[in-house]
Formats: sequence, structure tokens, C-alpha cells
Amino acid sequence: MASSPSLLGAAVRHGLVPARDVRAGLVRVRAVSRSNAVHVIEHDGAPVGYVKQAGEAARLDGDDTVGVEAALLGAIAPLHLAPTLILQGGSGSVWMAALPGEELSSVRDPAVLRPAAVDLGRALARLHRHPIADVGVPEAPRPWPLLDRLPPSMEGGTGRSEATPILDALTDPTIQRALDVARTQWRPHHLVHGDVSPGNVIVHTSSSGDVRIGLIDLELGGKGCPEHDLASAAAMLGEFSPGGVDLAALCLDAYWTACGPATLTAPWRCVRALLTAWQVALTHGEDGTPDVARILGRAVAAAEEVRS
Repeated sequence: MASSPSLLGAAVRHGLVPARDVRAGLVRVRAVSRSNAVHVIEHDGAPVGYVKQAGEAARLDGDDTVGVEAALLGAIAPLHLAPTLILQGGSGSVWMAALPGEELSSVRDPAVLRPAAVDLGRALARLHRHPIADVGVPEAPRPWPLLDRLPPSMEGGTGRSEATPILDALTDPTIQRALDVARTQWRPHHLVHGDVSPGNVIVHTSSSGDVRIGLIDLELGGKGCPEHDLASAAAMLGEFSPGGVDLAALCLDAYWTACGPATLTAPWRCVRALLTAWQVALTHGEDGTPDVARILGRAVAAAEEVRS
């Protein structure tokens, strides 16, 4: 994995920052908390680029997250929804421009959240309808609840007590049926993001007040099932909705108005809930127990719709 000094040198060589500003201390490389190794190149306090390298989980699972990110950024460049691919630093890293704005997780103003939800729906419709190139775009990895066994990177979490309720839920016949249906619905015919989450949606408000979103971290994307993205967006916005505002409904209406091809189905709502429950359990430990129980309740409720 490249070190901060070598990343600085590469940023200079490729014209991202001038060498004189590096010497003057105006440029720094800062690690960003992500599942893979991501560093931001900051010039005078403002981000000018990001570089991603494969993290430990990707290496354990044998995933080419860097190659996938580069392929997807290139494929959807005409949509202007994601960072611009500015250079490929060999096989071990991918460089991209910084998107202006802030993560959705940081937005609290309902006057911004509403148009952001609408634009997210439009953006996902455009992504899902974008023609798939014949070559260069890989199939997206299937969400782990649809796999026969947990990926190696997740095995370390199976011994934690917080993960036990999720693992037990996977053996529930009702949930197993819902997952079986989701497996049959996995048809890699559309481009998907694969990890629609609050940290991967960037919200930008222009000086005129126009709100637009961008998408980052496409390492789990590729040719996949758009129902996964739609279920993820609806669940995420349901959590973010302020009192009296249904952000998920705004997003879904905008998606279908823009002729998005996916539908919000019970099997994929179950899949999304299981994914979220695992993330909450391993991130928050015992403090997250009430939230895990609530989220698993959503998984069961969605699965029961499939059974009926």
C-alpha cells in the first residue's frame, strides 16, 4: 500500500498540486474512514482529489475493488453523477476528483433533504437506465445474505455476541424463503451502485439554492439488480425523514417518474435490513442492540410479506 509521502509525490507528478505548495506545507494527505484505504489530497484545506487502495477486507475476499471503481467511474462518466476519474495509479490504486458538497449523513435541514431525496431518485433512475458496455464493467457482487457462506472478511464477526441475532435470523424459514426469492431475482442487466448509504451520497447546494446529489464509493457496483439500490435508498431515507416528511416516498416517486426500472419489493427490503443490522451490530456493539432488534423486525416483516 502506498504511503502518504508517495501519494503526495504522485499528486505532484500528475499535476494535482504544485510542488512549491507541498514544500510550503499547503498540501497534506489525510486518511478517510472507509472500508478500503482511502486518502484525500487537500490543497490549502480544500479536497482536490481522492485515492483509493484495496483494504484488508477486499484482500481477504479477493475483491478487485480498485478495478471495479475505475471501471464504473469510466462507464458512467457521461452521467456526471460520480467523481471524475483523473488517473489510474497502476493496478493498486484509483484516483478521482473531489465532489463538492457534504455527505447526506451530515445534512439536517429539511429544505435540503427534500430536494436531495428527489434528486437521488432521479440519479438512480439514470444510473439504472444507462447502457451497459459490452466489456469492462464487471458483475456486481451479490449481497452477502444471498451467498451460501459469509465472506472471509465477515467471519471474524461471527464470534461476537452482537452478531448472534443476525446469524439466527438467517436460519429462520420465513427469512430463508425471502432470500431464496431475492436470489431468483438477481439478474445483472442494469448498472447499479451496490452500496447506497448516507456516507456514499454527496449533497451539494449551489449559490442559487439548487440541490444536487453525487454518488461515491462504487466499489460494490457493476452489473446487478437495481431492486437492491432502490431498497437501500428507501430504507436509508426512511431513517432520515424528519417529522411529517416522507423522504423515501419523494425518492421513489422521482425514480419512477424518471422511468427507473426497479420496483420496491419485500425480498429486497429484507436483504437490506439484514445488511444494515450487521453493520449496526459490529459498529456499535452492545449499544446498538435495540437498533439491531428494530431492524431485524423490519426484515421479518418484509419476509412475511413474501410468505403471504
